[in-house]
Amino acid sequence: MPTLLNGLPTPHPALVFTRAERDQAVIFEPACASFFRPLVDRSTLQPWHTPIGDRWLLVIPPGYSQQSAITSVTDLIQRHPGLNRRLSAYTDHTEPLWWEMPSPATAILTAPTPRILIGTGEQAPIAWDSGHAVALHPIRVVAPADHLTLALLTSRGGRIHLQQASDTITLPATPTQIAGRLAELAAQAVAMAHEQQALAREFARRLLADFGPPGSTLSPALHRWWELEFRDLLAEVHRALRNPIPEPFQPFWAARHAEGRSRYYTLAAELAAVAAAIDELANPLWNETQIP
Repeated sequence: MPTLLNGLPTPHPALVFTRAERDQAVIFEPACASFFRPLVDRSTLQPWHTPIGDRWLLVIPPGYSQQSAITSVTDLIQRHPGLNRRLSAYTDHTEPLWWEMPSPATAILTAPTPRILIGTGEQAPIAWDSGHAVALHPIRVVAPADHLTLALLTSRGGRIHLQQASDTITLPATPTQIAGRLAELAAQAVAMAHEQQALAREFARRLLADFGPPGSTLSPALHRWWELEFRDLLAEVHRALRNPIPEPFQPFWAARHAEGRSRYYTLAAELAAVAAAIDELANPLWNETQIP
C-alpha cells in the first residue's frame, strides 16, 4: 500500500535559485552543493520523466541553524559565503528562520528514491524520479517506488483511484507474469520520454548557442521547435533572436531539423503505444477492485 506524500508548500522566493545562480554558488563554495535540490512544480512536471530544469531550491535542513548558531541571514552568509550573491538582498528580513525548511518538510525532503511524482487532474502527468527532486504542492509523491507501481498508477484505473486517494492507495493484486511485463513497459516509457526530452533540449540549446545574442532567450515557439516547419523555424529564429540562420548553413539545419522532428514524433508514437499496452494489461486488474 504505497504512501502518498504532499509536496512542499511554495517556498520563500529567495530560496529559489536559477541554474546559473546555483552553479555560481557551488563554484565559489563547493561545500554548499549539498543544500541544493532541483525543483519541480505543476508547470514543469512532465509525463513519465521530468528533466532537471533551471530552478533549484536552497534546502537548509530543520535544526541546522540552531546547531550552527545561525540566527540571521547574515550569519548564514558568513558561514556559507557562496550564498551571498543571492541572499544579500534579504538580510533585512526579520522573520525567524525563514531561510530554513520547516520541520514538517522533513518527510518529503528525506523520502527515499526512486519516487513517483503525481500531478493533478484527470490526465495529470505522472513521472519517474530517480534523483532527489523537490516537488511543490499540489504535486504528490510516492516513495519509495518501482516501475510496476508506476505502470499501475498511470493506467486509467490507477488515475481514477488516485483522484480518490488521500494518504495511501491500495494497488490491485498483479500476477507475476503481468507484473513483470508492466514494469518492463513502464521502464521503456521512462527511457523514451528521457530521450525525447533530451532531443528537444539539445536542439533548442544549439539554436540559442549558435544564433542567440548574449543574454537572449528562446521564444515559446522555438522551445517547441518540432512543431514548426523549417521555413517557419527560419522565420522564428530571425524574429525571436534577431539573428537569421545564414543561407550557407540552412541545408545543415534543415537536415538536422527534419531528423530531429522525425525522431521526436516517432518517440511520441511509441510512448502512446506503450501507454495503450499498459492500459490493456492494468485496467482489468483495477476493474477487479471495482473501478467506479
